[in-house]
Amino acid sequence: MFDGEKETRLELPCRSGTVFYGFVPGVKAGQRYGFRVYGQGYGAYCAFFNPQKLLIDPYSKQVDGVPRYRDAKELAWFHHSDGRDNAAIAPKSVVVPPSDFDWGDDLHPDIAWNDTVIYEAHVKGLTKQFPDLAYAGTYQALSDKRVIAYLQQLGITTIELLPIHQHLDEYHLQKMGLSNYWGYNTYSHFAVEPDYAANPDNAADEFRQAVKALHAAGIEVILDVVYNHTAEQDIEGPTLCQRGMDNSLWYWQDGQYEYENWSGCGNTLKVVNRDISRWVMDSLRYWVEEFHVDGFRFDLGTILGREPDFKTYGRFFNMLFQDPLLAGRKMIAEAWDIGEDGYHVGKFPQPFANGTAYSAMICARFGVGKTVISAHFPSVCRALPICLITASDCLRPASISSPRTMVSPCRIW
Repeated sequence: MFDGEKETRLELPCRSGTVFYGFVPGVKAGQRYGFRVYGQGYGAYCAFFNPQKLLIDPYSKQVDGVPRYRDAKELAWFHHSDGRDNAAIAPKSVVVPPSDFDWGDDLHPDIAWNDTVIYEAHVKGLTKQFPDLAYAGTYQALSDKRVIAYLQQLGITTIELLPIHQHLDEYHLQKMGLSNYWGYNTYSHFAVEPDYAANPDNAADEFRQAVKALHAAGIEVILDVVYNHTAEQDIEGPTLCQRGMDNSLWYWQDGQYEYENWSGCGNTLKVVNRDISRWVMDSLRYWVEEFHVDGFRFDLGTILGREPDFKTYGRFFNMLFQDPLLAGRKMIAEAWDIGEDGYHVGKFPQPFANGTAYSAMICARFGVGKTVISAHFPSVCRALPICLITASDCLRPASISSPRTMVSPCRIW
């Protein structure tokens, strides 16, 4: 635990299965903490325990600090083989209090699939150039009446937000002074991305308010989520959490203990493992319970069903199907990954819809008081088709004020 620059180390004295645990009395909201994990067999069987590397909690609901590795020297501080203590520069998990947000009479809109029209958007890009809008580009802007009126004018029923889980910029981007704008490099799967908040310290409640306002207008909120890889990248990437806790438990490896890179991002989460499946399920339930989201779109969804071959009725899908909280939410699978036999459109089980390929490009013309959409549904589509308007980052003053707006590209799945 960390109080200012003071560190207090406590051993977790108990164990149940693969979970080590303990009780620390007197801990209050705002307490910063991390884990130092000891283990045997460094390097053997791809085990990389290193107590000199401070790790965040995989269940972190808030994280203090961002790891910086803009060159090889900075990255070395986070490498699994480095013997220096990096606690001074490593991010820390933060204890958060129970939410007292007033949801009032908020309810899920529960729009039928055959009536669903999804608008995919980036939280910042959607409203950043909206004219005369306070807090443009933030969660707070999503709850603005003018933004909601614009979405209603389009005729959409559901907004799908690009990842809002806290994410990091990859090493190669940091070296070039660039950033990962889309956010598909998740760092903490329980924490709201603070960079999209008007007040980063209040990011969670800002997002809650946005969901509440959208629900009041009859609009569903779906989150684009990334449970196929983590921000630790390949084996030479930073050790931030999972790699240092139990590398072989968290990540797929081949017969030579090298990472399987079915995600194309350096590592692949081994969701088939019981503990990892539970972690994903806990994360999904958290977003439904605490933020009232209406569903999820799973990036590279094939990875969720790998055992290692894809199984339509695999462990994770069966867990999802029987969960009383999640079974009624909308689930969309990006039905591929880059591994062998990774393309599985139409093979995801109930309650999934498949959102990949077999798409027809359409143009949608939005006029005052009417919406005209013409499209062709391919006869080869299987499972549930999805009407998806993709307009990430294209909301601009001209398109907002114009009586006729062309949003392109648009896709129907």
